[in-house]
Amino acid sequence: MNAHLSVAISMDFGRQAFVDLMASKDPAIKRLVEQGYEFVTNAFQASDKPAGLRVKDAPALVAQLAREGYLTALCPAYNEIGDPIPGMQSVWRKRRGAQSG
Repeated sequence: MNAHLSVAISMDFGRQAFVDLMASKDPAIKRLVEQGYEFVTNAFQASDKPAGLRVKDAPALVAQLAREGYLTALCPAYNEIGDPIPGMQSVWRKRRGAQSG
């Protein structure tokens, strides 16, 4: 494997900073992070998913993750500068049986 490609793949491009920002804005997210949950994505609430858009909404993602063996949680969604995103939820997961951080 090309060394430069390996380095590019391992970078998180600010993901941890984004999680830290969300945790600073929302006590429920802070608790999830402290309990070892990982941020998955922001997703539309079922009632706010635009018609014709072919993406999974938050409840569908939670159901899929549960089938894959994860504990899940939904919280308010925030953008990259910490403003709430109406009509969306942040999806969180934790492997069943994983120890809290």
